[in-house]
Amino acid sequence: MQPLSPQQRKVFDRLRDFERRTGETPELSAFARGLGIHYVSLKQHLLALDRKGYLRFESRGRGRSPRLTLPDVATGVPLLGSIPAGPLTDPAALAEGVLRVPGLGDDHFALRVDGDSMADALQNGDVVILERGTPERSGAICAVRIDDDEVTLKYLDHGADDLLTLRAHNPAYPDLRLHASRVQVDGVYRGLLRGDAVTALLQTLD
Repeated sequence: MQPLSPQQRKVFDRLRDFERRTGETPELSAFARGLGIHYVSLKQHLLALDRKGYLRFESRGRGRSPRLTLPDVATGVPLLGSIPAGPLTDPAALAEGVLRVPGLGDDHFALRVDGDSMADALQNGDVVILERGTPERSGAICAVRIDDDEVTLKYLDHGADDLLTLRAHNPAYPDLRLHASRVQVDGVYRGLLRGDAVTALLQTLD
C-alpha cells in the first residue's frame, strides 16, 4: 500500500478504533466534528484512503450517506499463537488471525492455552484475551516472560523483597519464586473464549 500523510493516518486509525469498539463505522458528519475538521476535508481524506487501498468509500448520490467499508483484517483482537500453561518452554508466537470482538483496542491480544497447569480455571486449547500492562492487584492471571526468553501463563503473586511467585491453578505444579527483575508481564488476563465461540469469532489470515 502507498504511504499515508499524517492526517490520513490519523483519520484511518480513528476509523479503525471506532469500528473495533463498536462493530460499525461512524456517522461521518459527527466523526468529522470529533476530528475537528470540516466534512468536506474528511471526505477528501477518505477518498485518498480509498485510492491507496486502505478502505472502500462509495458515494451513493445526493441526500444519501456514503458507504464506508474497512478491510476485515483491520479490526479485531490478534490471536498470536499459544502460551504454555505447564512447564516453561519458548512461546509459539505465530499469528493465526484476528478475533472479531468489539469494544477492545490495540492494547489487547489473545493467546491459546497450551497445557494443564491452569486447569480447571483455564483448559488446554482455550483462548485467553489479555491486555498489555501490569496487574492492578496481586494474584491476577498474567502472561509473563522470564529472563526475556521463556513465557508462561500463571497467577502472579507479589511478595516481600521484590520476590514474585508464579502460581499454577493445578496443584500438581509447584510454585516458582523469582526476583522481580527476572519477570516481565506481557499481558493481564481479561477474558476467556472456549470451543465454538473461538470458531465463530476467529478470522484466519490468508
